Amino acid sequence: MDGTSLILKKGKGYGVRYLGAVPLKNRNEYNILVGWQVGSIWSDLSVYKWENGGFTDLVEGNQYFSMIDVEDMEGEQGRDGLYEVALWKHDTGLAYTVEVFRLGHEGFERAGDVYPAYFQKVERYYSLLLKEYDSSTYWYYLADAQIRTGRKQEAYKSITRALAFEYPYPSRDKLLILRRNLCDIEPFSNQKGIDFSSLTYVCSETERDLKLEAAIEKEYNFKLSEENIRYYYNRIDLNNDGDKEVFVFLVGPFVCGTGGCSAVILKENEGEYQVLSRFSLVRNPVIVSKTTTNGYRDLVMYVAGGGIEDFFAQVKFDGKTYPLNPSVQRKVAPGTKVEGGAIVADDLAKSKGIQLNEE
Repeated sequence: MDGTSLILKKGKGYGVRYLGAVPLKNRNEYNILVGWQVGSIWSDLSVYKWENGGFTDLVEGNQYFSMIDVEDMEGEQGRDGLYEVALWKHDTGLAYTVEVFRLGHEGFERAGDVYPAYFQKVERYYSLLLKEYDSSTYWYYLADAQIRTGRKQEAYKSITRALAFEYPYPSRDKLLILRRNLCDIEPFSNQKGIDFSSLTYVCSETERDLKLEAAIEKEYNFKLSEENIRYYYNRIDLNNDGDKEVFVFLVGPFVCGTGGCSAVILKENEGEYQVLSRFSLVRNPVIVSKTTTNGYRDLVMYVAGGGIEDFFAQVKFDGKTYPLNPSVQRKVAPGTKVEGGAIVADDLAKSKGIQLNEE
């Protein structure tokens, strides 16, 4: 059979918008991909395999798209020589929904393992778009891309920006649910006469920071992996100088007791982390309030365990550092409305933080 056979084959549309040949399932066997034009901005995908003397379309039914990316995408083990297919489907304006597929044993399946790498491209697309068009729709799609890359804290911020519009996209309820699902934790209830209703909650970062790990190990004189310690961290500007400090919450038998676990705040200076404050007996989440003392934002920590009556402690900067032990600090007074953000707001039973395996 000669090469004209495909050209003469009846397609799904009235023209061809995309044509390519790549290995999808076997490195030594190329599949032919055709995007059949079915509308001004729509195409229908066919993926052909040569077998039994003819071409078989491996796509069952219709798979519509507006734009297509076909490349060997980076997964958990790097690139494997087989290609994945990203389909961009027009939604509204300049927004697209994006899904990535690969050819598996049961046909086309979602390739979730390449999301962290590929959706960085999608994130860049919406970040650039938002520089020209401040739109709730684009903030929503930026958040979706950030969730798929594992950047939950940034996604939380993007959802908050989307909610700031009078008519949020896709809806206020859906955005609120999406934002709430980023943190597997129940918010603080109003208790002990304290109003926590205005707090926003942020889960910890999910990307490892090797320099941060080295600074932690130097400060505590242990290896995180050897002591079976996992860590959670958030970056937040505590003194409004434009540079974010890093709050690190450590969890493991070596650093935790009945009253809580250890934590440390580090500040980056000329590319190196320096310790600003250490804490013991910390429970998450930690509230970073809007009030300040000696130029730094006040912290509020929940104190419980060790046989004492539970309370919320005011942890204030003394000009040089924050106090080590929240259990000996003043209580937040009844009638106080605490405003700010609650960081490291992870449910520790569901979120394992960043855990290093001993090599």
